[in-house]
Formats: sequence, structure tokens, C-alpha cells
Amino acid sequence: MTILAHRTVPTAFSEILARVMDAGLLKKKPSFYVIRLIIFSVIASGLWVGGGFLSFFTNSNSAWILLGFLMAGLLGVLSAQYGFIAHEAAHRQIFRNNKANDWVGLILANLFAGLSYGFWLRKHNKHHQKPNFIGEDPDINIRVLSFTVESRNEKKGLERWLSDRQGYLFPLLLLFTGFDLLADSFIGLGRKDRKLGIRFLEFGLMLVRQTAPYIAMALMFGWLWAMALWVFMMMMFGFFMGAAFAPNHKGMPLIERDSKIDFFQRQVLTSRNIRGSWLTDNLMGGLNRQVEHHLFPSMARPHLAKAHKIVVEFCSERGVPLVEMNLISSYMVVMRHLNEVGLSKNSDPFVCPMVGQLRPVY
Repeated sequence: MTILAHRTVPTAFSEILARVMDAGLLKKKPSFYVIRLIIFSVIASGLWVGGGFLSFFTNSNSAWILLGFLMAGLLGVLSAQYGFIAHEAAHRQIFRNNKANDWVGLILANLFAGLSYGFWLRKHNKHHQKPNFIGEDPDINIRVLSFTVESRNEKKGLERWLSDRQGYLFPLLLLFTGFDLLADSFIGLGRKDRKLGIRFLEFGLMLVRQTAPYIAMALMFGWLWAMALWVFMMMMFGFFMGAAFAPNHKGMPLIERDSKIDFFQRQVLTSRNIRGSWLTDNLMGGLNRQVEHHLFPSMARPHLAKAHKIVVEFCSERGVPLVEMNLISSYMVVMRHLNEVGLSKNSDPFVCPMVGQLRPVY
């Protein structure tokens, strides 16, 4: 009797994964993150020390206020940068040891970015599993934004009013992303799927992060100005976080909840890459390489550019469209899509990538 051996048919993802592994692009590079954290911490410390010193010796009221807003704005940007690294720790990009990644992510997210690591981890993992799946992806289930007409029609009151005008209001709404994430973080701490001690630790770190800057700014500028500066810092933090994540999937094809689509196409067809420079790479925390990040979420940021070349070549071989455009064009696409939904009366701009037309590389 002849016994036939079972042969596994390689999938598209297994093939491209083999190429990436052969190129050594899944190796960790903790030094990259350690250096960045040192630089950010030195800058942040310099802002606090310098701001305190200058506010003490500055006599001009207008210069004094301008100094405060400049300091608060830069601190907001730095908080977003800490948040990006916390995001990468959650994806196990920094260390081989998962516990080390989780502790770094928890400290950075809660104490330096002011958000719950547990909330973010749960929400973001769901997004990666089914990006742009209607009813499954939490990133297209947002209070004041609607990505389908059905979602818009379910909203009431202020949320509906904002959804109807969401395309035009989108840049303004980004400024409030930080407050939305903060509210969700506190709500998420009430969930019982994590140990009580960890939830208390997260709450304590978040409380320190949100109150300490206010107290320090109150000592330098007075409590009324400190309140305005804290709000401005949160707005800058939210804007940079939202502006980095928004172009990656919004305006890309949506997938019906029960659609069957393989992992490779699911990640490529729902993601958008952003072309840019060294500055774009840094301001967006590497999220401009969104296709590569979704295919290889544990890949360290320094390797994404090399992986991009492999992905482009592989997609060309397979005839799978890969979307790539500049940052401004991506925002225009997002705003246009949001307006199509918000202003639509009869139709839903739903597109399934399995039947949608091929999208060129811009």
C-alpha cells in the first residue's frame, strides 16, 4: 500500500514571510528604541527645566504666555512619540521577551502618553485581526465619525450633527482625539478581563501623567493659564496621534463582516502606505509603512523600509494592488470618503476589496 504524504500548499503570506525572514528583517533592534527614548527624555527634561527657568526671569507677559504654549505644544508632540513606541512595544517589536515589551509598553503608555496600555492593546489587536471589517474593526466604530451610511443613521444628537459634516470637520476633530482616547482609557480600566493590581497600577500612572504637568505649569504660569496649557498639550498630542493613524485605513475598501478573504489580501487591500521623507517616518512613528506593519506587526521599525521593497515586488508578481501616496493626498481621500458618507442620502460608499476595482500605486 502506498502512503501519500500530505503536502501543504503555501499561501501568499507564507511565501512573502519566507522572503522577509531570509532577509533577516524580523530581528529585534532594541538599541533603536533605547536611543530614541533617551533623546525624547532629554528634550522633555530640557523643556521643563528651560521653561521653568525662563518663566521665572521673563518680564514680558506676551512672551511669557507664548513660551508656555510653545512648551505645552512640544510636550504634546513628545507624548505622541512615546505613544508610538508604546504601540510598538505592544506589537513585540522591541524585545524578544514578551514581558519586557509589555512592561515597557505599560510604562510608556500610561506614564508618558497618559493612556491605558490595556485598553489600547485590546482595541488595537482587534483592529489588526480584521482591519476595515464592518462591525468588527473598532477603528471604524468611532463616536463622531461614520464610515458607512448605516452607522451615520444610527447616531443621534450632536454625534449625528458632526457625522453629517465629518469630512469638513475632520482636521478640527483630530484635535480632540486625545480627549477621546483618555475617556476610553478610563472606561477600559473598569473591565474585569485584567488583574485588579494591573488596573490600579495603570490608573495610578495615568493619574500622575495627567496631573503632574498641570501642577508644574500652574507653578510656572498660574492655575488658569495652566488649565489652558494642559488642554493645548492634549490637543497637540491627539492631533499627532490621530494624524498618524488616520491615513492608514480610512477611505480604503470596507469589508462585510462575514466576507472570506485571505490574510495577505486582507492586510494589503485595506491599508495605505504614505510616501515621505525621514521627517515623515519620524513624525508618523513608522506608521506610514502601514502595509508592511500589518503584514509583519512584530517587525521593528528600522526594517520596514527594506521590507517595503520586498512587498512591492511580491504584490507586482501576484497582481495585488498596493496603494501608496503622499500625506496630503491621503488626507484628501479620507476627507472625501467621510463627506461621501456624511452627505450621502441614498447610497453607501461600501466597497469590498474582493470585487472592487484594482487600485494603482499613486
